[in-house]
Amino acid sequence: MRYIFLTNMPTPYRTAFYDELFRHGLNFEVYYMREREADRSWKVDTDCMKHPFRIDSGYYRMIGRYHLHFNPRLVIELLLRQSGVEIIIGGSWNDIDVLLLVLFKRLGILKTRLHFWSEANYLTIGSRDDNIVKKLLRSFVYNSSDGAQISSGKMTEITFEKWGFQGKRFIPLPNTIEEEKYRISEEEVELRYAEHDNPVFFMPMRLLENIKGIVNFFMAIGVDNIRKGVFILAGDGPDEDLVRGFIREHGVEGHIRLLGFCDSDKVASLYKRASVFLLPSFSDASPLTLVEALIMRLPVLVSERCGNHFEAVVEGANGFRFDPFDHGSIRSAFESMLAAKERWRSMGEKSAELYRSTFQREVVIENFISALTEFTAFGTGAKTSPTPSLPERRRA
Repeated sequence: MRYIFLTNMPTPYRTAFYDELFRHGLNFEVYYMREREADRSWKVDTDCMKHPFRIDSGYYRMIGRYHLHFNPRLVIELLLRQSGVEIIIGGSWNDIDVLLLVLFKRLGILKTRLHFWSEANYLTIGSRDDNIVKKLLRSFVYNSSDGAQISSGKMTEITFEKWGFQGKRFIPLPNTIEEEKYRISEEEVELRYAEHDNPVFFMPMRLLENIKGIVNFFMAIGVDNIRKGVFILAGDGPDEDLVRGFIREHGVEGHIRLLGFCDSDKVASLYKRASVFLLPSFSDASPLTLVEALIMRLPVLVSERCGNHFEAVVEGANGFRFDPFDHGSIRSAFESMLAAKERWRSMGEKSAELYRSTFQREVVIENFISALTEFTAFGTGAKTSPTPSLPERRRA
């Protein structure tokens, strides 16, 4: 059996995942709808990608927060390549291409099995902004699947239960990162906690107040608590002036520092200098930065709206969670973290343990391949066909 992943665009963490998946022998290729999207700063060298792929150049437009993709060539090719193929939908459930495939599935034109790969989180802004049309369309899409529901974690399973999608077979696939870029030695951990008088709280995020809740967090903990540490924000965004205005108004220029956009090498170096990882999001489906913090052996202070907090945070052991809509909860969690300062190093070791058991790429990929091929064999009785020796690389 050959699997075709249909997704929006190449990203560094996903292409690293696909390269490793190919190295492990899964028979697959990836169909990308396009090379770049309007609000993404990533630059991926496609010549270095080792997995089989095709990048299309269909119609694209960004409307508000919605990325509209229309790739008729990919849809037609998927309709023509049905024998010995299963499709894994890795893009948004409301992509035009996905809706077309689902419609053809319902009409009996597309006969191959459809799997959905989702980071669904009922607490995100997009999910909370529901209406009857959206609910009916979402139900139509997901209930068209006769394959597995590939899930980023417990939050996805809770969300599907709340949405009323029953009888789904979940295959775990936690988000993985570019492990090669995130390494920290014992000496660097020693230095982390020896060189700072004030604790350093690292916040790698886009400056989007209604999603990331940056000013909300600072208002909740208060100026006195802000002055107990240094908060480093790595990221750009449309609400930079709002954050800078808060800093000036409260005279905390020495305690809140905005670095702007940072590439992955710079971010990795900032993790090494940090004392605590902080993510105060109102809305975050399954943030990679939280996974990066675990491998970098940091204690974590995280909003419970981050979907992967179930797997990444053990309350009091490697960090603390809070409700971003409750200022009392935010302040209490922050002060609990400050009070645990003598345990920060051991908390960071617990984070590393959680990473190894749940998010380590080798573990994730081996478990995924085993579960997916078992599902395919059980459903069809088919044997997997050999993986081609070289990636098939082409552009539409």
